Amino acid sequence: MFSRLGVPREILTDLGTQFTSGVMKEVSRLLSMKQLTTTPYHPQCNGLVERFNGTLKSMLRKMSTERPKDWDRYVDAMLFAYREAKQESLGFSPFELMYGRSVRGPMTILKELWTKEFEDPELKTTYQYVLDLKDRLSETCELAHNELQKASTKYKKIYDKKAKGKVLKPGDSVLILLPTDRNKLLMQWKGPYEVTEKVGASGYKVKVNGKEKLLHANLLKKYIPRDIVSPCNEAGLMHQVCASIMDTSDDDHDRYQGVKEADIIQYPEAEAKETVRDIQMGEELNTGERSEIEGMLRDYEDILTDIPGRTNLVKHKILLTTKDPVRSKPYPAPFHLRETMKEEIEKMLKMDVIEQSTSDYASPVVLARKPDGSVRFCIDFRGLNKVYKFDAEPMPNTDELFGIISKSKYFSKIDLSKGFWQIELEKDSRPYTAFVTSEGLYQFKVMPFGLLTSPATFSRMMRKLLAGMPNVVNFLDDILVHTETLEEHLSTLRELFERLRKANLKARPSKCEIGCKSLEYLGHEIRNGELKPSENKVSKILDAPRPETKKQVRSFLGLVGYYRKFIPNFAAIASPLTDLTKKGLPNKVTWGPSQENSFLSLKGNLTSSPILALPDFMKSFILRTDASDKGIGAILLQERDGNKFPVAYASKKLLQREQNYSVIERECLAIVWAVMKFQLYLYGQEFLLETDHAPLVYLRRSKLGNSRLMRWALFLQTYKFRIIAIKGKDNVGADYLSRLEN
Repeated sequence: MFSRLGVPREILTDLGTQFTSGVMKEVSRLLSMKQLTTTPYHPQCNGLVERFNGTLKSMLRKMSTERPKDWDRYVDAMLFAYREAKQESLGFSPFELMYGRSVRGPMTILKELWTKEFEDPELKTTYQYVLDLKDRLSETCELAHNELQKASTKYKKIYDKKAKGKVLKPGDSVLILLPTDRNKLLMQWKGPYEVTEKVGASGYKVKVNGKEKLLHANLLKKYIPRDIVSPCNEAGLMHQVCASIMDTSDDDHDRYQGVKEADIIQYPEAEAKETVRDIQMGEELNTGERSEIEGMLRDYEDILTDIPGRTNLVKHKILLTTKDPVRSKPYPAPFHLRETMKEEIEKMLKMDVIEQSTSDYASPVVLARKPDGSVRFCIDFRGLNKVYKFDAEPMPNTDELFGIISKSKYFSKIDLSKGFWQIELEKDSRPYTAFVTSEGLYQFKVMPFGLLTSPATFSRMMRKLLAGMPNVVNFLDDILVHTETLEEHLSTLRELFERLRKANLKARPSKCEIGCKSLEYLGHEIRNGELKPSENKVSKILDAPRPETKKQVRSFLGLVGYYRKFIPNFAAIASPLTDLTKKGLPNKVTWGPSQENSFLSLKGNLTSSPILALPDFMKSFILRTDASDKGIGAILLQERDGNKFPVAYASKKLLQREQNYSVIERECLAIVWAVMKFQLYLYGQEFLLETDHAPLVYLRRSKLGNSRLMRWALFLQTYKFRIIAIKGKDNVGADYLSRLEN
């Protein structure tokens, strides 16, 4: 640089070690240069250079998008092009200001190629050229100075429109803009610290860690403690953008048995949209029986609505394992969504489910964009759930439930409307549910979705509601009324509705079924005193396609071989299939009558008792999942007498867009889909999740940058489970199910 431009008398740099080293000091001494340095963390001191660095970075970023690691190869070429481009404020290029003439560089060459115009400079004597150059440089310098003065005046006028004076007093608490601990290129507000003295017009001495530092006012921001600030004040560390946005417009609203935001965390409407007309009645009822039931339902229209009530039976109390406040950093959100967030806040305030807060706790907000373009308001309580005391309230025992209803002929299913929101939070527990928004800090007045012990509290409330009522059972918010006669059935329903009215609980009409002789409840079909599993639980096993390759045969044999102790004479039955996997045989298997008989016999034994038995809810469940390129599979198991055997099977073929997911996304999809599939068994109690994809073990402990994984992690936060990684060869059941393509 010095060889082209000359040696300067003064050189201004920052405090980088490459500029303040002993070698640089010796070079400056030998060349008679005076070294000047900028104030720490005050880049305005050398603003032109900082602005140029930003421009150069932007140019390099655009040039090296295809090969970002080779950015250094573009530096010389970019500098060459930059020097011949006109600077907006000056109106001249760096080459023209330095040499007094235009230099033929990359930009000029491109212009010549496009316009076919070539400059033919006039021939002059050396003496005349020097005189003209001197005049041109003088004129150029004057013009550049005038243009710079105009630009400076323009920029100052624009800046002063929004600029405000910053006045601090000794004793004020301030935040300091400092680099983060991990990356010096990233800045964050740290503090608070105390101002001790004002120095000059814009300097302040601040006491930092026992030492006084002189800082410019631009690096300081007044700190206002939360206990004296309005909840709507956007000051301090909780700044304006406080939510994450998740987009599901393209490929995330497909039907994986309800694995989407609308079913994970769904907030009710502020006005009723459902009535008793939305209730389904049994098809076997005659006209007189229907009229009698309709008359009864009209008497209880006040409790048959989709608007949640506020029960007086129980209140939810939050117990934590630590007294340290749980504060999560707000997720960034686009500013254009602040109006949407404000509308959601106003809606919940109108429903009286939240209130303004001054809590020390803060959970982040997640705005989930639905397929129709609207936004759903969600809270990420994962941080709070980590310090939650687990509630050991037992879930209802379905074995007893199905034993009680064996002689019943009439059934009704009542589903409470957003049951969690019908339970009030105790006042001293409300601050724990605080969440931060651009409108301030708010907290729930009712039991929110996503808390770890919400199912236990809800189950406790249902026990009080149904205590002493014969012919009525429940699993969470699903209430089942069962009787032998219709008269007894209507009498029991009236008593149930009276209890709901006294408890101020509401039932959602569209999810209620009244007076049915057959219905599906907890994954089982009930009809005429008979109980049988739903057909879709075993249909995938029964309809499994015939294996065509060695790998598919091994996968099927691995599945049935894992449960061989439950199949009599397993070795003889499986022998024709085992022979297909011998070394030396072609990869595409030869299928004959013996193989077909073996295949069908093994499937028949696999789907018969005791392989698929009623679950024991007094014991924990084991869920195994796996994903392949074509599908996902899961097996729900329980351990009895030291042996593990399946309670239910499930598999699903992936849609075309789901097949394009990354490996970890397909594996996580398998977990979320399986948990939703088996939520009747898993919800509200701890279970063991086994997967052969080790990275998923850290799903609940890591910070997720993938919005799809973030949504699924939010869904899983309401379940209590442990994840362990197992070998692929030990996950044969789920592996086989994931490879079923029908």
